[in-house]
Amino acid sequence: MSQKAKDKFTKHIAIIGGGCAGWSLAAQANKLSAKTISFFIKDETRASHSWGFWQMPWLDNAASHSRKKWHSWEIITETDYVIHQSENHPYCSLKSDEWINWCKQKFHSAKAKTELMLTPVHKTQDNSIITNAGKRHFDAIYDSRPPIAKKDILLQHFKGLEIRVPKPVFNPNTAILMDFRVSQKNGIHFIYVLAYDAYTALVESTFFSSKPHTDETYETAIKIYLKRFYDIDNFEILHSESGIIPMGDTLKQDLNPHLLAIGSNGNAIRPSSGYAFSFIQKQISSFVNRKSTPKTPHKIYDLWMDRVFLAVLQSNPKKAPGLFINLAQALNGDAFARFLSGSAKIGDYIRVIGAMPKWLFIYHAFKVLTGIDKKEHR
Repeated sequence: MSQKAKDKFTKHIAIIGGGCAGWSLAAQANKLSAKTISFFIKDETRASHSWGFWQMPWLDNAASHSRKKWHSWEIITETDYVIHQSENHPYCSLKSDEWINWCKQKFHSAKAKTELMLTPVHKTQDNSIITNAGKRHFDAIYDSRPPIAKKDILLQHFKGLEIRVPKPVFNPNTAILMDFRVSQKNGIHFIYVLAYDAYTALVESTFFSSKPHTDETYETAIKIYLKRFYDIDNFEILHSESGIIPMGDTLKQDLNPHLLAIGSNGNAIRPSSGYAFSFIQKQISSFVNRKSTPKTPHKIYDLWMDRVFLAVLQSNPKKAPGLFINLAQALNGDAFARFLSGSAKIGDYIRVIGAMPKWLFIYHAFKVLTGIDKKEHR
């Protein structure tokens, strides 16, 4: 890197957006080689929610703050199920407020001069930020504000209830990542269950479709599921959370080419799964350690495979349970965790490709290569 490029990272830096990516970068303040770091966030209270990920080398800090780890997890359909186990890569659940509080401590104890600006950004212009307080120039601006999903792409949308039940029905040793034994009439649909103990669990109704649903749709699905599989009619709701994650192409809110996009704004979300936390940490640790600019944390062939997989799902939603169970059956626990965390080995790819319906994927791979899939969804 030239001296001019190095100087860019030794002066005055700004971070925009107080979500996962913004705070995760703020926690790395000592590695940014900055004299001052100004962090622009909206003065608002964010609801606490859970982030799930498999423990990987770049996630040691997050794993150490996780609420619980599961060395066993399940994928279930009406006709089959797969149980994975991994000592090396347990599945972890992290509370967002726990992580952000840790990031705040790291940010405020940094060697650089840090300031938290509780004000919305109205506009950016070249390397300047304009707020109610006026216009300020920076040598680098990291933008973590969420992008806008393009029309007609798949969305992962969900609502989860953390509940306490009157009898011990949950298995705290095994996470249920996908249980497709629920109605599929409103889109690809599964239930996600993280049991913290025999009485307490996060139960989440998750859909892949082009539009989100009403709260009643998710809540009804959760109640039916609890009755059918746990014989639970009554429960105490300790906490609720919801979200919408784009599973495909997005558009930046701010087209200023001088901004350095990070997080979902920097294409950190894994398109095929909606997993974001792990890839945000991977993206940030990569560029701060290398003193470089942010890049997508995904491999080119992972993105291409995801695009084909999403094209198959969007055109054949009824096949989704079978496709996910095939994927799970093709891999052991370590390989499954690696594959969904962007660290797959060559053998993992070979097994995944071999488990998918050949002609269906060849057909959609052709459409992706020729751009036909994008034309169909304009």
